[in-house]
Amino acid sequence: MKRNTFTEHPFGRKLLSERRRKRLQELENQIADLKKKLNEQSKLLKLKESTEHTVSKLNQEIRMMKNQRVQLMRQMKEDAEKFRQWKQQKDKEVIQLKERDRKRQYELLKLERNFQKQSNVLRRKTEEAAAANKRLKDALQKQREVADKRKETQSRGMEGVAARVKNWLGNEIEVMVSTEEAKRHLSDLLEDRKILAQDVAQLKEKKESGENPPLKLRRRTFSLAETRGQVSESEDSITKQIESLETEMELRSAQIADLQQKLLDAESEDRPKQRWENIATILEAKCALKYLTGELVSSKIQVSKLESSLKQSKASCVDMQKMLYEERNRFAEIETELQAELVRMEQQHQEKVLYLLSQLQQSQVAEKQLEESISEKEQQLLSTLKCQDEELKKMQEVCEQNQQLLQENELMKQKLTLLQVASRTKPHLPKDNLLSPDSSFEYIPPKPKPSRVKEKFVEQSMDIKDLNIIHEHEDGDGDGDGDGEDENDEEWKPAKLVKVSKKNTQGCSCKGWCGNKQCGCRKQKSDCGVACSCDPTKCRNRQQGQDSLGTVERTQDSEGSFKLEDPTEVTPGLSFFNPVCATPNSKILKEMYDVEQVLLKKVTLAVPSLNFPELKHTATEARENKAPGKKKKRALASNTSFFSGCSPIEEDAH
Repeated sequence: MKRNTFTEHPFGRKLLSERRRKRLQELENQIADLKKKLNEQSKLLKLKESTEHTVSKLNQEIRMMKNQRVQLMRQMKEDAEKFRQWKQQKDKEVIQLKERDRKRQYELLKLERNFQKQSNVLRRKTEEAAAANKRLKDALQKQREVADKRKETQSRGMEGVAARVKNWLGNEIEVMVSTEEAKRHLSDLLEDRKILAQDVAQLKEKKESGENPPLKLRRRTFSLAETRGQVSESEDSITKQIESLETEMELRSAQIADLQQKLLDAESEDRPKQRWENIATILEAKCALKYLTGELVSSKIQVSKLESSLKQSKASCVDMQKMLYEERNRFAEIETELQAELVRMEQQHQEKVLYLLSQLQQSQVAEKQLEESISEKEQQLLSTLKCQDEELKKMQEVCEQNQQLLQENELMKQKLTLLQVASRTKPHLPKDNLLSPDSSFEYIPPKPKPSRVKEKFVEQSMDIKDLNIIHEHEDGDGDGDGDGEDENDEEWKPAKLVKVSKKNTQGCSCKGWCGNKQCGCRKQKSDCGVACSCDPTKCRNRQQGQDSLGTVERTQDSEGSFKLEDPTEVTPGLSFFNPVCATPNSKILKEMYDVEQVLLKKVTLAVPSLNFPELKHTATEARENKAPGKKKKRALASNTSFFSGCSPIEEDAH
């Protein structure tokens, strides 16, 4: 109702129409905007289609350009490869042409040298021919003059016959010699002209062949102008050589004609007939024979001198060739030795470098390992070092005591030698090897002795089982006097004395070297000692290692003897690198110390028995008692133990 009333009202109708009109305007505006947008979108779509079309065209063009680029790059590579091959081929051709040019230049130089040599030889021959021609002319002139003089003066007496015949024969001989020389020179000139003609023919052939190069050469030439220039230069040199050879041939032809004419004049038909008409009498014939024989003898003497000089020169040439051959061989040997030495030095250097590199790597690895394991092994190393220091201190004390005992032993030996000189008798004492403590690790091999030699003292050796038995025996005996020890230990004897003849005790009295069988000691196959009156500085029969008092020290090893060696002992010069310092551990030092104590106990028992009455008593006992168990008591003379250079100490020290 209300709506109908509102529409039916005129004001309402106006409002409604106004609203509709506004709405229509808005809608028209929207439609216009949408149409504009639609047009714009259609334009954009058209533009998009056109751009897509252009993009597709451009993509196609890009693809085509890429393909063209790839084709161009391939073509450029092919062209570059072709150009490289062409250039390489042309370079080879140029090198070949240069090589040919070099060969031609070398041939030209060779031909020029040969031509120069031939020209020199031909010049010399022409000079010789001219000289022979001149001599022939002079001889003919002299012959004419002699003939004229002979016609003028027909033998003015007996005095002039010899001179006349001599002059005539000299002229005739000179004419004949000159004619023969002229013939020889004529043959040489003919041969030279023949050689020159052959050379000219060869050069002409080369010139004709060099005018037109072959087709292959034309095809392969890099630049034809260069080849033409080279050919023109070679042709000019060949033409110059041909001209010079032709002039030489003309000169030879003129010389040959001149010599032939003069030989015809000299060798006329009447000349041999008229040659002997000048000798008409026997006197002239005798004079001629005398002159001819003298000339023959002088010529033969000259020929023999020349032959001897030729032989000497040949011999000297042969000697020089031998010396040259020897020097060359020596040089070759020295060169090979030097090469071998160089190779050896290089190998040594390489080995050293490799070894040092390996050592460097090993040292680096060892350092790393030490850095890793030093915390674990530090305590063990410190403990071992302490033990080793204690053992070394003990060893130093023992060495000091041994040095004191060595000094006492030296004093005792001096007293013994004084008593020996006073009584002029040589006691049979054991020979001790007095070695310094520093040389305890050095083993000196004993000098071999024959079994039949009567030694003054039979050295004893000890093995480990005997040492153990002796040690147990000493522990059981304890402290006893000297008589009780001798009774309990009857088998043990410190020394075995052997009967010695008077010749041995007296010794020799040689004034020389004691080097032959005239020496009494060498004759008995024994060494010279203190009792010998020979010069110890000159004597060669004394053993090495004698002390100032003349005592001889020997080392002898048995099958059961033992030797304790130092593990750190290294002989200098035997190894290239210094060894690793390894000190003996405590177990080894303890074993060495126990062995030393066993030895020292037995030696201390033997020291008081060194006075002379007891020495005689023990010597008699050693002669009488030869028990079957004497081989077991050869321990105290063992000089190869670890403490061989030390003297014993008393038991109270322990």
